[in-house]
Amino acid sequence: MDSNGRKQQILDVLNKCNGISSIDSLCQRIFASRSTVRRDLIALEEEGIVKRSHGYVSIIVKSANESPIGMRRIENLDKKQLIASKTAPILKDGMVLFLDSSSTVCQLAPLLKLRQNITIITNGINIANELSNAQDLKCFLCPGVLKHKSLSIVGEFASSFIKNFNAELAIISCKAISTKGIFEGDDSQGLVKKSMIENASKTILLCDNTKEEAVGFFKLSDFSDIDALVSNGNFSPDLDEILKNNIAKII
Repeated sequence: MDSNGRKQQILDVLNKCNGISSIDSLCQRIFASRSTVRRDLIALEEEGIVKRSHGYVSIIVKSANESPIGMRRIENLDKKQLIASKTAPILKDGMVLFLDSSSTVCQLAPLLKLRQNITIITNGINIANELSNAQDLKCFLCPGVLKHKSLSIVGEFASSFIKNFNAELAIISCKAISTKGIFEGDDSQGLVKKSMIENASKTILLCDNTKEEAVGFFKLSDFSDIDALVSNGNFSPDLDEILKNNIAKII
């Protein structure tokens, strides 16, 4: 198993143990040596996901704020990859796309390299980096303020830059979804995504069903702003009913 797989296992164990576990217990639960687990924990700590102390490790409590990019990269990775594969048929040669900086949307990068004459406008440094070696693709990276936590560009310059383009699709994700709408964990990130929605002909939301359990304080949009939703599975019955009544296409 690779490092990302072990990191996800470590987070799964910590979540099942109320956020804290001894390192010895972690080694036994994920069937890995102490030195291997120690390397993974150091990496997770550097990414702001866990904290180590005297033979124990605890997960840093999530909030309504934006999560660190390191956590988002490995959290529910299998679901994000499934969502990306379901989105692939929508992507056509010659398209102009807005892509937000989310880890879910970043999973589209390998698939976009297979298309021809694609133009991408993104505020995600992670996405621009993934696409840097693509030959038949033009990528515009928004100017603005670097948000270290998420490796994204935000602020007034980023939102204004987006208004120079008219994209066929805005492909975005979110921090949380509920019967009240779609939410982001950071207002500066949310405002950039709003600009993408406003300047695209259609908007596709990529959202795994665990986002219904998350919390976001900044309302990104109502369901009426979304033309298609791509997810890995069903949400709660109440939310599913609202989605079916307000979003034209659900994959």
